[in-house]
Amino acid sequence: MKKLQHILTDRYFEGTVSNDLVYEWEDQLSQSLGVSFLKNWSHSQNKYIRRIPGLSNFITKGQLTLSFVMNANFGRFYQWKNTNDIIPVIIDFFLKKEDLPRFRNNFKHCPLVLISSKEAYDFLIDNHIDLPIHHWALSIADKYKISKDTRFDKKYDLVMMGRQNDVLSDFVKKYAETHPDFTYVYRVIKGEPGHRSFFYYTSDGENLGDIVGRDQYIALMRQSRCGLYATPGIDTDGTRTNGFNQVTPRFLEYIASGCHILARYPKNSDTEYFELDRFCHSINSYEEFESRMDYCRSHNVDMDTYSKYLEKHYTSARAKELTEILNNIK
Repeated sequence: MKKLQHILTDRYFEGTVSNDLVYEWEDQLSQSLGVSFLKNWSHSQNKYIRRIPGLSNFITKGQLTLSFVMNANFGRFYQWKNTNDIIPVIIDFFLKKEDLPRFRNNFKHCPLVLISSKEAYDFLIDNHIDLPIHHWALSIADKYKISKDTRFDKKYDLVMMGRQNDVLSDFVKKYAETHPDFTYVYRVIKGEPGHRSFFYYTSDGENLGDIVGRDQYIALMRQSRCGLYATPGIDTDGTRTNGFNQVTPRFLEYIASGCHILARYPKNSDTEYFELDRFCHSINSYEEFESRMDYCRSHNVDMDTYSKYLEKHYTSARAKELTEILNNIK
C-alpha cells in the first residue's frame, strides 16, 4: 500500500481560467484525502527545464505526489516529472500509435500513470503500453452537489457553452427560424490569441458580458433549460483529437446545473462509462433534434435521477477510488 502525501499544483503562478477546473479538483482531493499542496516551480513550464529527468524530486523529496497533466501531447521531451514519486493524471489524450514510445519514455519511472479517458486507457492496453496505467475518470467538484430538491430559475431555453459542434449549431439556427419564442445564448470570441475575451449574447441581442470565471460560467448554465453537448472528435477532420472522443467535464456540469442535454457522440468505452445514452441518444438528424428540443422545453429534468447519477462522479468519489487504487500498489 502506498499513501499519497501531496498534490503538485500550478496555482501559485499559473492564473489562467483554463486551470480553474483543475484547481477545483485539487481542492476537493486535498480535503477528501487529507493531503497538502506542493508549490510547483514556475520554471517548470520552460521547454528546456522539462527535459531534465527527475528534477521534480527537489520539490517532492521522495514523497508520493499527484500531478495533473493537461495534455499528453506535450512534445518530445517531458522528463522532469519522470520519477518514482510522481503520479501523473493525464487529462487530454489524443496521441497516435507512433507517439506511444515517446509517451512511455516520458513516464517510465512513475509508480502509476492515471488515464482519465476510458477510451484512451483501452487504446493504451490494446497497444500493450509498458506503463503501470489505471483508468481514473474526470469528475465534478463536490461544491456543485445537487439533491432531488435542488431547483434553478431557468431564464433561457438553451445555452451554447464553449466550443460548439457545427452540426448541432446548424440545428439550433434552423429551429430558431420556425420557433420565434425560442431563446438561446451563444458565445462570440473577441480579440487575438492570447488576449481573447468570451462574450455571450442572447438570441434577442442582449450582451451578457465577458463570461470568464467559473462562478459566472456555472451561473449561466444554471439559467438554461437545455445545453448542447458533443464529444470533441465527432464531426471533425480528426486533426485536433486524432479520432478520440473523450467525455469532457462539461457533460457533468450540465447535469449539475439541471439542464436537459442535446448531444452528438459516438459509442465508445468513455461514453458508455458516463452513460450518455441515459440522458440523450446521439442526435443524427434535424427531425430528432426538433423533437428532443420540443420535449426539453416543455418538461423539467428529473433532479432525483440527476443527483443519484452524480454521486458516482463527484471528486470525493474519485478520491475514494484513488485510495483503492493505491492500496493495490506494491
